[in-house]
Amino acid sequence: MRVSTPHPDYSFMPIRQAAVLLACQVQSHLKPKLIHAHEKVTDAMLIALALLRVIHTQPYFKSWWKMLKLNIFPDLPSVEQATIRLKRLTPVIERLTGQPEPLAMAVIDSEPIPVCRYKRAKHCKFPRATFGFGTQGKIFGFKLHAWTTLNGKIAQYAILPANEHDLTGGGQLAEHWPAYGGPKIIGDKAYQGGGYIVPAKSNMKKPDSRWREEFHAARKIIESAFSSLAGRGLRWGQVKTFPALRLKVALIVIAYNLRFASLSAGVNP
Repeated sequence: MRVSTPHPDYSFMPIRQAAVLLACQVQSHLKPKLIHAHEKVTDAMLIALALLRVIHTQPYFKSWWKMLKLNIFPDLPSVEQATIRLKRLTPVIERLTGQPEPLAMAVIDSEPIPVCRYKRAKHCKFPRATFGFGTQGKIFGFKLHAWTTLNGKIAQYAILPANEHDLTGGGQLAEHWPAYGGPKIIGDKAYQGGGYIVPAKSNMKKPDSRWREEFHAARKIIESAFSSLAGRGLRWGQVKTFPALRLKVALIVIAYNLRFASLSAGVNP
């Protein structure tokens, strides 16, 4: 997403108006396709309505969809049909989160994504979820590893099991490092030894000479971004499969990044 004109705040628009505007933006990034007679809503409108649920911080898709169908869009497909189509569109939605762009600097960190309460973890059968540690202690689930720009936009992210070290998540993100112009990456002490710019530990013999005091402010930027993601439902709302978690995270990231600019250009399914 490239910064241009200020993006409208969809949360203060009537839902019908906001849905139409969002759908127009999404449609411009989708390949034209034949709309079959049985499809009651376009893919772009479907994505737009799913995004509006996150923007309005409604935790449950089923109740949100029923409200839309009852009060605003009576011709919408059933909840089951909408859910199936959104899962099919997940790779497209993930690409709408943003395209690589040249960066001089980026900030890296991780944020826990619990899939159930820790006390109930032994009864949880969520595929690929593991025990791990987060900012709030022990968790069962996953971690969101992300880069942000210096203005707080999520540049890229990856979802890994909670027991994976931050350096592992950082390594996965670093695979795309050349596409972002080889930026310098600011991390916290957990990223020591990975080539990142990190603050010194108390027992370090040779502190990182690249570290500057002003980088502490950059660390606050990504923490604020994660706080905003959490406020949009990153840690709550029920999902039962990893594909459903991917869809949830992608929608939350897009809804958060909308404040910076329009949807990223050149996205095709």
